[in-house]
Amino acid sequence: MPINTISNNVNNNPQQINEKPRSNSTTQNIHQRAQNPTHPVATDTVNLTGTASQLRSLEQQLANQPVVDAQRVESIKREIANGSYEINSQQVADKMIQIESAINKRLI
Repeated sequence: MPINTISNNVNNNPQQINEKPRSNSTTQNIHQRAQNPTHPVATDTVNLTGTASQLRSLEQQLANQPVVDAQRVESIKREIANGSYEINSQQVADKMIQIESAINKRLI
């Protein structure tokens, strides 16, 4: 059904539209082009940059690593058990200060 008038809500004056209905051959032509496109259909592609590829590789490597270094844990357990484990109090204090500074920077 062709549209013959348009109503403008501002002034309510209808306007005539000079539009001819499409011929049957035009409609068939449109359907043929839709079914048999002459241009290849565009597809989406994703290209990862070198940095993104490196990050992906590192993530995979990290995912394959154990969360805890089992050899280090066993070594410390043996040192504690035989009384040879030594605590470096200066190193512990320095790390505590670093952590405290990092927390304070985030809160400010």
